[in-house]
Amino acid sequence: MSAPAVADRRRRFRLRLLLGFLALLTIAYTRQMLTSPTVGQDFRAFYAGAVVLRAGGNPYDWSQLGATEEALYNAPRHLHGGDPAYYDFLPLPEGPWLIWALVPLTVFTWVVAAAIYAGLILAVMLAGAWFWLRHLGWQGARLALGVLGVALSPVVFINVFLGQATPLIFGAFCAAVALAAGRRPLVAGMVLSLIWIKPNLALVLPAVVVLLLPGIGRRVLAGFGLGSVIAFGLAFASLRAGLLEWPRGIVQVWRSVQGPQPDIASLHSFYYPLLSGWVKTAALAVACLLLLGYGVWAVRRSPSRPLTGLTVLLLWLCALPYTHSFDAILLLPVVATLVGRTQRGLADPLVETTLFAFAVLPLLYFTGAHLGPFNGFAAIPVALTAWTWHRRIVAPSPPAMEVAA
Repeated sequence: MSAPAVADRRRRFRLRLLLGFLALLTIAYTRQMLTSPTVGQDFRAFYAGAVVLRAGGNPYDWSQLGATEEALYNAPRHLHGGDPAYYDFLPLPEGPWLIWALVPLTVFTWVVAAAIYAGLILAVMLAGAWFWLRHLGWQGARLALGVLGVALSPVVFINVFLGQATPLIFGAFCAAVALAAGRRPLVAGMVLSLIWIKPNLALVLPAVVVLLLPGIGRRVLAGFGLGSVIAFGLAFASLRAGLLEWPRGIVQVWRSVQGPQPDIASLHSFYYPLLSGWVKTAALAVACLLLLGYGVWAVRRSPSRPLTGLTVLLLWLCALPYTHSFDAILLLPVVATLVGRTQRGLADPLVETTLFAFAVLPLLYFTGAHLGPFNGFAAIPVALTAWTWHRRIVAPSPPAMEVAA
């Protein structure tokens, strides 16, 4: 047997090993869902906001939201601070459109509503995975195994476990690219306006879509502008001046990362826990400036506009100070491009190491693991993705290896 055939056989064995490990993780996932007191933690804040909105209140008024969260999750079980099951107050940094969409679910208990929502976001993530892999040229068994790997990944589980809103952003991103590729750029832009649900994470996505599908950028941006005007017009008509309190929730996210915020997946995780006060803010500014400088250089070297779009997406998620493990679902097209439609990218040990890192390291946060003050283990696979992208796409060493364009 030739050396390339032996290497390919070994690579296929390691892929089976990876899928087998991910399948075994479903045991841990099930146990966590059944026993953890923090299941649905983020969704519960959304649900409480929907209850406030249904009663005619303002979900961005912390006093109204806090009283509702207390009445829903603590008072019925007589829970108090210090109890592992006690629900600490969570503000709402997500936009009001998500809260409106959840109002119909308030006819159910939060447990039933959370199960419905979990099924929805899981379906969105798997549909998005299928779309991106197919869009990048994956076919047949490779496509099926790729979607299975995504379905079993810790990133997907953490989104479902917390009831996060990031899958909705991912879904809007996928739908916008699909519509724009189908020559409906205006509709694509309007769908993309859903990213206002989580603007701190997703504001870069209109630029990414324009770069991924050159030639229709103006119509995509026009649709995004039109959709944004309609969305904010409806939000203001409903909440009036109360809408201005929404940014408070976003500011709360920023404040939270100033303290011992867990599970930061951006590159800032490597120094944030070691700093405090103005030094931390100064370090953030310097790091972002360095990433911006690198980004300008990398974009100039990019071999194509679609790859430029993915470079911008990757650097944005690396630079945000509040990227979490569940936000890494947005990196799926980047990782899939590195692997390649025929999976030849796995001949590069860096690519394979990145896949295994995504399969293991995000879960360390759930185990309560620490390395000194560091517990943002999801930052390791994100950093590996950035380094691998640099080595294979931005500044590849000859001979060039196959990537999906």
